[in-house]
Amino acid sequence: MPVYEFRCPRCRATTSVLVRTSSGADAPTCRRCGIAMDRRISRFAFHKSLQSKVEQLDPKYDKMIDAANPDLASDRLIKGWGLDKPVPEDQKRAIREKIEGLQE
Repeated sequence: MPVYEFRCPRCRATTSVLVRTSSGADAPTCRRCGIAMDRRISRFAFHKSLQSKVEQLDPKYDKMIDAANPDLASDRLIKGWGLDKPVPEDQKRAIREKIEGLQE
């Protein structure tokens, strides 16, 4: 059941109406003027996912979080796990062989 927005062409008053059928029902009448109102194209609402909310955060919050808990700072974790260094070719080859062995 959609909610439509209607606007009076004379006094420009707007109102929202819950329409129970999808057929072209009669437009409501204006409470001020008593004439039929025109249906308008209105905005719609949607809920953002947690991921999209996080993506919109200001990058300064990352720095604030890192400053609050230095043990979990992303730069420290990357260096601690050695993710800032390139992987040697022999390790790459061993990883490829393990993956190919799992696929068979």
